[in-house]
Amino acid sequence: MIAPADDQAIDRLERQVGRLLQAGVWTAAVCLTIGLVSWTALGPGRFGDVLLRIGLIVLMLTPLARVVASLVAYVRLRDWFFAATTLMVFVVLVAAWLLKS
Repeated sequence: MIAPADDQAIDRLERQVGRLLQAGVWTAAVCLTIGLVSWTALGPGRFGDVLLRIGLIVLMLTPLARVVASLVAYVRLRDWFFAATTLMVFVVLVAAWLLKS
């Protein structure tokens, strides 16, 4: 049975991860929107291209940041099964990224 302190820690983890995902998506959306408006209004240029690229990179890194945050939280909670599972997910994501490059 899960102790009440563990329930509180898991709830806190879910809120923190939710905020992390929300911040990543909002940051990407703002960069992509400003970049697209700039690119459309001013034509192809460095400013629009950079913002579009930053927005895409942030959007792609958001799930990876979620995995890293979860890994840290599971290690702090000493939940070794989920820490090991999350570490395997992290390794697969990084390997896929490296193999694609």
